[in-house]
Amino acid sequence: MKLIMTGGGDSEHFEEIDQFFISLLQEDPKLLFIPLAGDPEHFDDGLERIQSTFSTIHFDKIEMCLDLHELEWDYLKRFDAIYIDGGNTFTLMNEIRNTHFYELLHRFLHHGGVVNGDSAGAIILGSHLETAHFGETPDENETEVISYQGLNLLGPYAIHCHYELSEKKEVQEFVKEYGFPVIALHENTAIAVIDNELRVIGEANVTLFNQGNIAVVHPSEFIKLK
Repeated sequence: MKLIMTGGGDSEHFEEIDQFFISLLQEDPKLLFIPLAGDPEHFDDGLERIQSTFSTIHFDKIEMCLDLHELEWDYLKRFDAIYIDGGNTFTLMNEIRNTHFYELLHRFLHHGGVVNGDSAGAIILGSHLETAHFGETPDENETEVISYQGLNLLGPYAIHCHYELSEKKEVQEFVKEYGFPVIALHENTAIAVIDNELRVIGEANVTLFNQGNIAVVHPSEFIKLK
């Protein structure tokens, strides 16, 4: 399994992260861009941003998926990586529910594909969506999403993006109430999870919240996820 999850900041902070992402791919890779957490009026802008972000990298192809219901394995297997863009976590999960995306994503990872999730695109990969409500600018759930279960690609770990130190108590209360550990990402940092090894990439530390325990992982450090 090869996952990258970014904290949701400006792309100017992500040069090292983007280069690490590319290092996981084969020559002339193909990328599938999924912008469904965002505003449909800005989908094309998002594609242009991704094309610009990776302008120094020779992707053989970058395509955009706007309907997960139509996504099939014969099409998905042509790609080397999936980039799930940020926006509203619940809008994105609402698009995922009642599709085969979960199964397709597992199959894609099993066959060596790389998944890169930014902000909402990272949160949905974890165990729980409640973290999207944290902070001063929380995601509003104006969708039909009732179950807050995530895609569970990291076992019990939930992902919190845009993390600020002022949110420490809020994260701790979630861990205590729900029992899920949390990986908290500042906006200018990311994690790469390859198999069960977590590596911090970027400019800031990553904080892991467990029951009664907080661990800080510094850039370039590795830990094993339990």
